[in-house]
Amino acid sequence: MRISVVGCNHRTAPVEVREQLAFNDKQIAEALLAFKERYPQSEALILSTCNRTELYVARPLHGAPRLPEAIAWLIEQRRIAPESLSEHLYHHEQSDAVEHLFRVVSSLDSMVVGESEILGQTKRALALADTQKSVGSLLRPLFSQSFAVAKEVHTDTAISEGHVSVGSVALDFAGRLFSQFGDKTVLMIGAGQMGELTLTHLLTKTPGQVWVTNRTSARAEELSRRLNATAKPFDRLEELVAEADIVIASIAASEPLLTVDKLRDVPSRRKFRPLLLLDLGIPRNIEPGLNELENVYVYNIDDLQRISDEQWQRRRADIAHGERLIAAGVAEYFKDRARREIGPVIAALSSHLHDIMDRECARALPKLKTAADADREVVEQMVHRVVHKVLHTPIRVLNSKAGQGKAQLYADTLTRLFELPEED
Repeated sequence: MRISVVGCNHRTAPVEVREQLAFNDKQIAEALLAFKERYPQSEALILSTCNRTELYVARPLHGAPRLPEAIAWLIEQRRIAPESLSEHLYHHEQSDAVEHLFRVVSSLDSMVVGESEILGQTKRALALADTQKSVGSLLRPLFSQSFAVAKEVHTDTAISEGHVSVGSVALDFAGRLFSQFGDKTVLMIGAGQMGELTLTHLLTKTPGQVWVTNRTSARAEELSRRLNATAKPFDRLEELVAEADIVIASIAASEPLLTVDKLRDVPSRRKFRPLLLLDLGIPRNIEPGLNELENVYVYNIDDLQRISDEQWQRRRADIAHGERLIAAGVAEYFKDRARREIGPVIAALSSHLHDIMDRECARALPKLKTAADADREVVEQMVHRVVHKVLHTPIRVLNSKAGQGKAQLYADTLTRLFELPEED
């Protein structure tokens, strides 16, 4: 089996491109079912967050989908014009794909290095793929290994210390605009994990009022109870925005909820008091043009990159150590996988050569009518040594290629050359 990943992230694609490629949970479930129908011998997992969308594939060595097919399938699922997306996609295969996954889950590839949300998001993606039965004997243990590597990176380095989550960086933006929070009203639109984490950070500033609104009122009420906030009706959204000082928007929506047309008069209604709009949605929840209104400040997910760049410089040593841990994890993964993959091939090749030896000895030894039993034993031992010498080089090559993620290629070649029985 070969592993590959294709996708885009905050480094390769602007937010307007990422939102076109984004999947919600329902869309992921439907897409994975479609994948299994088209490629029943392969495995797939879709990871879609505000900062990235990635398709992970494990396919038979000579099976589908190969890279061009995987890209075409991903574009097809989101109904995007290929020319608008191709320059923003990246792709990796085998050891490069595994290293990329380990970096993603360890948050070294995150916009905010060291953030913890990505681990939970990836676990959720694996659980969803498991539900759709689109992962099996390769992707499931691969992702489990990525979680172990991520734990080691976060334990052995200090990349998680300080303000590293999207929520905490959003709080930094709020702190730059407001000197105090006791008289401020915070409105959260949506009840998702990222929005909740951001709101939790803002609660440490003890704002005067905290409101939560959501299309599903029961979810807004549930979150409000947990955070000691007040649930508000979703049909009063524009009015709530006008009364709030900080708005966190993190809701699944195909089009912006807050637009210039709907909120054009908000600054005057607020007597031009500052209004901070934090857009954590992909697709975007807030129309960028609102930033042009007087004393209205809009920050989307890409704006967090500036903070990420600063953290990258401060944490260079921790990141370097994390990279070394990931490299070791990749090598260990392929070593373990190689043992599983090449073991049966080596056993089959050994059995095949010994069968040939036994047949030839059975045919030749009876013809040595004048040979003593000791001579016959010498001949058999010599043939055994020849077989082991013939096996030595293939075994050595297979083991050496294991760390490069190429063991399966060589094992498959041996299977075909010697016409060995293949596993079901």
